[in-house]
Amino acid sequence: MTKNQLVPTIPIVTASNNDYAPYTEVMLRSVLENLKTVLPLDIYVIDDELSAQNKLRLLQIAASNEHVQLDFLTVDKAVYDDCLISDHITTTAYLRISVPPLLKKKGYRKVLYLDADALVLADVSELFMTDLAQKTIGAVIDPGQAYALERLGIESADYYFNSGVMVIDLERWQARDITQKTLDYLNQHDDKIIYHDQDALNAVLYEDWQALHPKWNMQTSLIFDYYEAPTKNYTALYAAGRQAPAIVHFTGHDKPWNTLKNHPYQAEYLKRLAKIQTVKVGAN
Repeated sequence: MTKNQLVPTIPIVTASNNDYAPYTEVMLRSVLENLKTVLPLDIYVIDDELSAQNKLRLLQIAASNEHVQLDFLTVDKAVYDDCLISDHITTTAYLRISVPPLLKKKGYRKVLYLDADALVLADVSELFMTDLAQKTIGAVIDPGQAYALERLGIESADYYFNSGVMVIDLERWQARDITQKTLDYLNQHDDKIIYHDQDALNAVLYEDWQALHPKWNMQTSLIFDYYEAPTKNYTALYAAGRQAPAIVHFTGHDKPWNTLKNHPYQAEYLKRLAKIQTVKVGAN
């Protein structure tokens, strides 16, 4: 909620480059299509050298709804120059770490971060309103890395979360200097990094995150039930998420638009993607 404002505003942040612009559009449109309440929505796209045409297409999403504003954020990418990247994780993924300081003057108390490779199937206002129980973020367990804190040099019984969907308490993040601590971990422990920004965020935010229902971030490994749940309660939560996912997150190298196979939500995703007119990457 912005200061001096009675009506809640939901700020949503994502990140995109030209390659991911169509997928960002699919994700954002799925957000708007599933809003059940009429609330102001402020969308921020971290701009990783998006072309003018791709920016225009994203702006047109906001223009179609009087309650939606969309703007672009610019992050200093130089601080991430030495960070590990891979075939499906580029420097763009790291930029979310710098978001809270960029929004500190906006007056928001919380922000919702969504990866571009997600498909939203429920009203995200419910997710945004989640009580974080005095934790810095709300997130969903990553089933394939549930016990990965030891690998990161952390002595804790806490689980490891997926950073693709996060509800962030901006004031607490700033007060605890999470951005700088995460950058420090990336720079000082690059030998431990396998899963990019997500590893560093877990190393800094362990025991400081509120576990959300898995339905809010049904990662590919959850959809396919690849990993045994750590507890009986999580077994039930995983099953409930598969039965009625609120956000489907196409994690990993295999995406609906390339090598993913037999995913129950792939056909729906590709149908939505087909409606997106392809924009020539890099066009001005």
